[in-house]
Amino acid sequence: MARRYALCAAVLAGLAAGVIASSCGPSYCSSVCAGVCTNTQSDPQNCGGCGTACATGLCAEGRCVSTCDAPAVQCGGTCADLQKDPFHCGVCANSCHGGSCVNGACVCAGGDTSCPVTAFNTNTCADLKTDPNNCGGCGTACGRGFLCQDRSCVCPSPAEVCSGTTCVDKHNDPRNCGGCGAQCTASEVCLNGGCACRPDLTRCVPSGGGTPVCADTQADVANCGACNNTCLPGQICAGGKCEASGTPCPPGTALCVQGCVDEHTSAGNCGGCGVQCNRDELCVKKSDQTFACGRYEVAIGCTTCPCTTCLTTGRACCPSTWADGVVYCALGGCPET
Repeated sequence: MARRYALCAAVLAGLAAGVIASSCGPSYCSSVCAGVCTNTQSDPQNCGGCGTACATGLCAEGRCVSTCDAPAVQCGGTCADLQKDPFHCGVCANSCHGGSCVNGACVCAGGDTSCPVTAFNTNTCADLKTDPNNCGGCGTACGRGFLCQDRSCVCPSPAEVCSGTTCVDKHNDPRNCGGCGAQCTASEVCLNGGCACRPDLTRCVPSGGGTPVCADTQADVANCGACNNTCLPGQICAGGKCEASGTPCPPGTALCVQGCVDEHTSAGNCGGCGVQCNRDELCVKKSDQTFACGRYEVAIGCTTCPCTTCLTTGRACCPSTWADGVVYCALGGCPET
C-alpha cells in the first residue's frame, strides 16, 4: 500500500508546474489524465495516451482492440489474465491493491494484510491502518466521508457526522449546507454554511419582488449586464450587452437560446446548450478536452492538492474557486480556470 502511494507521488512530482490538481486511482498510477491518475495500458478512454478513446470500448496493452486474446478475458473495458493480473486477480472485480497476483490469488507486500473477499471466494491486500474499506480489521468499512487513521474510522474537524453514518463538511457541502440534509439548488454552491450563487452567477431579485434567482448577467436577456435589465424582444444578451439578433457572440462563447454563454464554465450549459449540472456537480474539463458535468465532494481532511481522499477514489483534486483552503474531489477532471 505504501509503495503504491509512493509511486503515485512520484508521478505527481513529475507533472508540469502548471498542473495544480492531480490524484491517483485506488490501485494503479501510471499516467495523469485531466488531473486523475489512470492506467493508459487498460483505460479505454485514455488508451496509450490521455484522451485517446477506443471506438471498440476495449483497451489492452495500450492499444484499442476488438477482442481479448486467450488466456485473457474481457474485464470491463480491458483484457486481463485473471491468474496474474494484480488489478483483476481471480475475478475481474478484484484488485490486489499494491500486491501481486499469483495463480489467481493476491500476494501482499510487507506491512499489508491479506483480507478475504468472500463474495468472490478470493482475497485482497489492505493496510489496516489507512484502508477505509478494511479499517482496523478485514471487512470493517468506514462510513461515507470518514477517514481511516491508525486503524480507526474518524470524521476530522471541522467535518461533522450526519445520520450517524456519514461524515460531511456543513460549511461547503451543497447537499448538507449548514445542516444535515439542507440542500442548495443547482445554481448554487455552499459557502460558509450558506447557499450562494455559483461564482459566475449573480443573485437577482425580480423587479416585482419574489424569489431571488441566480442569473448569468453576461448572457441572461432578463438580467443583461445587471439585474432586471431586460433586453428588447428579438435581442440577445452578449457579453452583458443587449445586441441585435444575429450579432456574433464574443470569442469563447456560443449562442444558447438568447444568450452567449461559455460552455466550458457554465453549469447550466456545460459542454453544450441546455446541459444542466446538478447541485453536486461541476462543469469539468475531461482528458479528451471536452467538457461535461462531474460530481464533486468536499475532500475531507485535505486543504491542498494532491489529496489522499481523492487519490483513493480515482477522482481529480480541485482547489475551490469560491472558498479559500477548500479542495474538492471531482469525477472526470477539474473546472477550467
